[in-house]
Amino acid sequence: MNALIIIISILCTIASIELFRRACGSMSLLRLNTVSYVFYVQIVTSGLIASVLLAIGALDYNSDVRLISDEVKIEAWIWTMYSIIIMPLGMLALNRFLRIEGRKAFLNFLKAPVEIRGTYERNQLAILALTVFGIAVLAYVLLSTERVPLYTLIVEGDVGQANIDRISSRRNFGGIVHIKNLLGLIVVPVISYYSYILLRVFKTRYFFLFFLVNFSVGALMVSHDIQKAPIAFFVLGFGLVEVFVSKGISVKTFLIFLGIPVVLILVGYSMTSDRNAFDQLLRFNSAFYGRTFVVGYYGFPLSLELFPNVITDPTHAIGVPRFLIGEGGEELRESARLLKMYAHPETIKTGKGNLYSGFYMGEAWANYGYIGLVIAPLIVGFVIQSVHLFVLHHKKNPWLLAFYAGITVKWVVGAGFVNFLFLKLLIWPFILYAGTNYVLKLILKPTE
Repeated sequence: MNALIIIISILCTIASIELFRRACGSMSLLRLNTVSYVFYVQIVTSGLIASVLLAIGALDYNSDVRLISDEVKIEAWIWTMYSIIIMPLGMLALNRFLRIEGRKAFLNFLKAPVEIRGTYERNQLAILALTVFGIAVLAYVLLSTERVPLYTLIVEGDVGQANIDRISSRRNFGGIVHIKNLLGLIVVPVISYYSYILLRVFKTRYFFLFFLVNFSVGALMVSHDIQKAPIAFFVLGFGLVEVFVSKGISVKTFLIFLGIPVVLILVGYSMTSDRNAFDQLLRFNSAFYGRTFVVGYYGFPLSLELFPNVITDPTHAIGVPRFLIGEGGEELRESARLLKMYAHPETIKTGKGNLYSGFYMGEAWANYGYIGLVIAPLIVGFVIQSVHLFVLHHKKNPWLLAFYAGITVKWVVGAGFVNFLFLKLLIWPFILYAGTNYVLKLILKPTE
């Protein structure tokens, strides 16, 4: 049985990669794009590998597996294989509807030069204004956080309290949360990517200085709550930018952009646990491998096991705007929160637990049942492909590339389905792009 699961998984993976390649234009790691990024960095780690390991019993050492029956392990694996085939088929359907040939459009965009708007002096002014803005947003976020987890960890050296602060800083932010989530976690990293592109184009000390400043600001913004994945994704975004600036990258460059995030995550785990980086890297059941290949998936089989018979709280209205469902009734809790409350109630009581997220198919099942499982891969594929095609049909300017990288590293298929269904990962970034792009045009004053 295990051999059959592995063989079918390999065949499905090969077929999936070929379908994704036809949809987006390239699945080469040296020509990374938003679609291939989602597959290699998200789907493979948060769904594919874990689904196989769980189905063949290789993860039975984990205590949480006791909650999952053998039948559900296989069912989750089957639905995961379904998702990696249907998702690119949905992308190909969108291509056909728009009459776009994916490979031709991608290669034409990749080969095109980066188009700089305005004079050198105007670009100096633009990066200065954006840097001041980014610093102001970071200062606001840190000053509005009662206890900054990164400060608690590094300066105070209190790992336990830092883990508590990590949860409280997210759920009890003292400022305007939209400034943090939209300007801080979306625009500030984009400014970092933008400064990198200007550095690569102009190659002057002025832009090198501003790149260092903006990289530091962006790194602090995404890591101040000591989450490990965001800083890794943030760095990977520079690799994505480099692909389009250099029209493809070498194997050496790819390994550098891959190695730095891995090192950052290992260092993060060594700082927040009693295990050093080498132990995390060499031990199969370490937190590093567990977080990379297991934790991002477990929420799916747990959802199949527990919803709707064991956990009966309704979740179908999660993500629907409040004005449509009214303010009355009990507080709605997302399925990931309910899973955490069921599997690890002690962490909720101590303030160290938050969500038990998993492969997006889990939330699709918890909220919408079999209909959700069937349509979720199509919707997720449509959303991701729409971003890819939007970028390919515009000029390759630095701000567009920076937003493309910023949106790409925000794709998290291990954090639920409603963000894709209600376009939460798409609407606000596009609004922010349109607004900031208009302001940039005014500053740069294009000569054409």
